[in-house]
Amino acid sequence: MRCIRSLVMILVLLVQPVVAVAREIPVPSQAEWADAKKSVDLPNGQTIAYVEMGDTQGKPLLLIHGYTDNSRSWSLVAPFLKARHVFAIDLRGHGKSAAPDCCYAITDLANDASLFLDAVGVNKADVVGHSLGSMTAQMLSATHPEKVDHLVLVSSSLKPGGGPGSWLWDNIMPLQPPIDPNGKFMTDWYWNPNPVDTGYIERERAESAAVPIKVWRGVLWGLSAYDFSNLAPTIKAPMLIFWGDQDQLFDAKHQDALKKAYPSAQFEAFTGAGHNMFWEFPEKVATSLDGFLGKP
Repeated sequence: MRCIRSLVMILVLLVQPVVAVAREIPVPSQAEWADAKKSVDLPNGQTIAYVEMGDTQGKPLLLIHGYTDNSRSWSLVAPFLKARHVFAIDLRGHGKSAAPDCCYAITDLANDASLFLDAVGVNKADVVGHSLGSMTAQMLSATHPEKVDHLVLVSSSLKPGGGPGSWLWDNIMPLQPPIDPNGKFMTDWYWNPNPVDTGYIERERAESAAVPIKVWRGVLWGLSAYDFSNLAPTIKAPMLIFWGDQDQLFDAKHQDALKKAYPSAQFEAFTGAGHNMFWEFPEKVATSLDGFLGKP
């Protein structure tokens, strides 16, 4: 009889539902950030580095950085998002990700992002992209709508330009290694109208200066040929657009085009802020993000 009871108890335990245990992955400090990166090999041959943070049972949040930045770009805002399961990636050619000779079009970057989500077992995520990352996020949302829940574009554009005669082209194409992280070009590249944490910006600028010249140029070719105007109607995800009114790359005309293309999107302008407003006002940006994204 006791054997039967024991057998019944074992069977009851076996059929109990398995409850995943939530754990919090801490946000790395600035000194820890680079060493906190993991990497994953994608089926297209790319190796993508990333930092995973926050509540592993929270809603997945994919963060995609801007041109020559890396996942560190999100380090100031990440502490305010730790109720979510955050994945901040290094785009190909940036940070610790592989830097192939080819190719750096927005379609390539978006395909990497899609394959990355598959590789880490995320079926659907909220996606936030900054500048180059925002264009990557638009393409990801268009080509893989089933993987994107909410979409947030930070300092974005439908058609960034960047061909001959533009500031981007005329300053980036002549670059030769090594790039001085404290020289005029890099200090202009990382200009912000408001103070930004020194421990962050000095590391970010040094890592950006170390990006291979082939990546600087490859991305610029991709940006110069990019025009999402005709594809905007393919995006159905709820959208929020952030913009700093001192943005020297994508001014009010770019924002007017975005508003016209995405008439149902929420739009929030940050007075006195620049292209990197989430470095200047990370807590304020995080509060707006939480309000839009909803429950973690």
